[in-house]
Order: sequence, then structure tokens, then C-alpha cells
Amino acid sequence: MYQFRLWPVRRAAQLPLPTVQPQQRSVLSLAGARWLLLLAVLLFVASLYQRVLHGDEAWIGEQAYWAAKEGVVRSELFDGFLGAGTRQWVYHWLFVWQAAGVIRLVGWSSLVLKLISMAYLGLFGLICRPHLRHYLATTAARCLFWAVLLLNSLVVEYGFVFRPEVMLMCLGFGSWILLQRWLHAARPRWYHVALAAALAGLAAATHLNGLIYLVAGTGLLGWRRQWRGAVLFAGVGGVVFAMYFLDVLVHDAWSAYFRQFAPAIGGDKSGQGFALVLRALAEHKRFFHSPLEAALSLLVLAAAVVLYRSRWRTPRLADATLYLLLLVAALAALSQGKTTKYMVLYMPHLCLLVAVGFEHLPPRTGWVRVLLAVVLGFYTIVNSVYTGLLISRHEDRVVRNQQLANQLPAYRYARIVAPMNFVFNQIDAFTIQGVTCYLLLTQAGQLRPNGQALFEEAARRQRQLIILDDNSLKEMSLPRPVSGRTYGGYRYAYRFHDYYIYKAL
Repeated sequence: MYQFRLWPVRRAAQLPLPTVQPQQRSVLSLAGARWLLLLAVLLFVASLYQRVLHGDEAWIGEQAYWAAKEGVVRSELFDGFLGAGTRQWVYHWLFVWQAAGVIRLVGWSSLVLKLISMAYLGLFGLICRPHLRHYLATTAARCLFWAVLLLNSLVVEYGFVFRPEVMLMCLGFGSWILLQRWLHAARPRWYHVALAAALAGLAAATHLNGLIYLVAGTGLLGWRRQWRGAVLFAGVGGVVFAMYFLDVLVHDAWSAYFRQFAPAIGGDKSGQGFALVLRALAEHKRFFHSPLEAALSLLVLAAAVVLYRSRWRTPRLADATLYLLLLVAALAALSQGKTTKYMVLYMPHLCLLVAVGFEHLPPRTGWVRVLLAVVLGFYTIVNSVYTGLLISRHEDRVVRNQQLANQLPAYRYARIVAPMNFVFNQIDAFTIQGVTCYLLLTQAGQLRPNGQALFEEAARRQRQLIILDDNSLKEMSLPRPVSGRTYGGYRYAYRFHDYYIYKAL
């Protein structure tokens, strides 16, 4: 142990909370923070009603279905693309197998899958609540933290979507809490580092972007010159993460794994050094992708200005800031695209910085107060609008799918092509190949780049029925069908709801 470096941090954990009475200088009163939190909760709850299905829910959910039913991960939706119909080697390992266990217990449905993510959001709340007191002295600031987090439209959306982002957020923040116990407790224990590493490794085994927690944790310990802790963290985390490759190792399927993995990283050269640098330098595109992300980025920057001007410094805040920067840098290098949903992975750290900034306004700085108030108002309005749009799109797609299936009794158990979300809950009634599979085959150069290739390939694969919707027509560059006209080996029969039905000749 490096006692001369750890002593100030350990002592900081025993000092009383700040005596500056930050609640007297805050832009937001306790009542205001509670009203804002109430708005966030109401919007989140309203968004749950007939939540529109996310495209990835069908993709990942079907993998979990076959894992539960057959004990292997595969995909009928992508049958014909890189051998996915036989065996899927590249998938969100822990997330899929966890869902498979849930499916075996309570059955398979979109609601069951969505509730997995919501359960992790609830678990995050339980582990986060006591930890906030180390950073936020006032109830108003803690309410503000939860309000900013739950107002965020990305958290609202992915908190009730069967995707791994919220699970990663929960595991990653749990790893961070344990690291803080190691760094700041009066009597740190080695198991804190080991457990923190295990949670980070589980996050990486859930989704490869979870590697950012291993990178950030190791980097923080290294920066603090906790070399033995850094080695233990990297070692334990790496061993836990290695479970991700267990199936590939047992079956010696490395060639199939890398063949399936290549499209996910955009080709064989995307992981080389210069490409990593260029990808990292373009990270601003994630933070300013749309008004939704820009509002959050401006709020975080405003809070950073406040903390700089207030000269508010604690060892914990320094660690939190460095850890956040390491998370951002690691995601910038690892993530192939600039999709904004991955901001959920470090969203609590951004919200914590915002809440600390509000709590520690410097005295006699009226313009900073106005800046924070304006930016918080902008953030609230923008996220409320985006969540409102999500609420307005509500639909009961599962019921519509069942109504369509009732129209097609002659095709029960048939091999068909359909939008991916048709698997809810028709996965047992049909053998469904997704329209997206044909799009990927086209992008890979295996099909001609015209819409007719879908009908030609479907006929070759003896698909008896093709079901398309407006999004499918757009993806495949197809015109809206004309009644009675033939398309390849199929005749357009009729429209039901927003589905277009083509029957094989």
C-alpha cells in the first residue's frame, strides 16, 4: 500500500459533509427538484403503455428464445446470413443466456423481455441511493440527480427495451461504487477490488462495450498508483470476461466467430490503430447528434463551468471526473458507430456531475445561476418532447400480429418472410425469416441491389408468404404494391392493418 498517497483520501471519507450550506445557493429549491422528479416519473410511467417494439428486441429476443428451447443460440430471422440459422457465435452472451433462463421460468413474450431491463433500472436505484450521499449533501441535489437521469429520453426508452444498455449501466456503476470503497474507505478490503472487477467483467460479457468499465477502472487505479489493485482488477475482470468466449473455445469455432464478427466492426481494418484514433476524434458526434444529446451535453458543460469557478475540489469528485473521462475515451475508441444509446452506459456519471454543479454554485455569480437555469429548462423541454413523441407512437403490435395470423390459417407453420417484430408472438406459428436479413445480404453484395431480389431469393428459399410493411418497402427500395400484380414469384393479395401480404404463385 502507498500510505502517503492513500492517507488524504481515507481521511476525506471521515470528514463531515461540507458546511457551506449549498442548499442556500442552489438554483433549484427542494420543492422545485421534487416537482421536476415527479414530472420525470410521470413521463416514464406514461411511456410504458403499449410501448412500441424496438427492432433489436426481436433480434436479441429470438436468440434468447432458441437458447431457452434448444440450448444453442441461433436465429431463424437471419437464416442464410453467415450461418446464423444454424449457430450464432457473436451475440450478447450474458444478456441472452440470462434472458433464456427467465424464458424457461415464466415464458416468452415482449413484456417479459422488457421487464428484464426495467428490473436492472430498479436494481440500479437500490445500489445508487446510499452512494449519492458521498457526493451530494442536500436532498434537493439528490432529487435533482434522479430527475435529470429519469427525464433523459434515452433512459426512458432503454429502461423498457430488451437491450443490454441499462444492465451495463447497473453493473458498471456497481463496479464504480466498489472501487470507491477501496479508494476511500478507512479500512479498504481487497475483495472490494475483486468484486468491482467481477462486475466490470460481467458487463463486458454482457456486451463488448462493457469493456469500457475494465479500461476505466484499471486506468483510475493506475493513475492513483494503486499498482497491485490495478493488476488485480484487470486480472479478475479479464478472467470473468473470458466466459464470453467459452462456447467458441469449447467448439473450436474461431473461424466462424470472426466471420460473423467482421460485419459488426465494419470490416477487417476498422480496428487498426489509425482507425481507432479517427473514431475517437469524432466522438463529439455522439454528444451533439441531435437536440436530445446536445441538451445533455450543454447541461454537463454548464455544471463543469460552475465547479471550475467554485473551486470545489474533493478526492471523490476528482476520481469521479477522471473515471467519467476514461469511460468516454474508452467508448470513443471501442464503439464502431456514434449511436447515442451507448451514452446510457455512463449516464449516471454525467447526471452526478450536473447535480454536484447545482449544489456548489459559487457566491455572487448571477450570470452562472441564469446559465444553469436556462440550460436545465432547455434540457427538460427537449427531453419531455422526445419522450412525448415516444408516448405518441404507442401501439399493440402483438395484438395486430395475432389478428394477422388469424387471417392466415392456411399458412400456419409455413416458411415466411416478415418484419422482425412479427415474431411477437408468432414465433411458434410460423418459421419467420426477417426482411432485415435480405437487407444485410444486399449490403454484403450477395443479392442484387434492387427490391426484386427479395422476391427472387424468397422464392429460391421456398418461402410461401411474404409480409411487408411501409418500413420494409423503404428499406428494400420497393414501391407500394398494386392489387393483383405479381412481383417475382409472388402475387400481392391484400393489405391488413399496415401489413402488405404477398402469396407465392
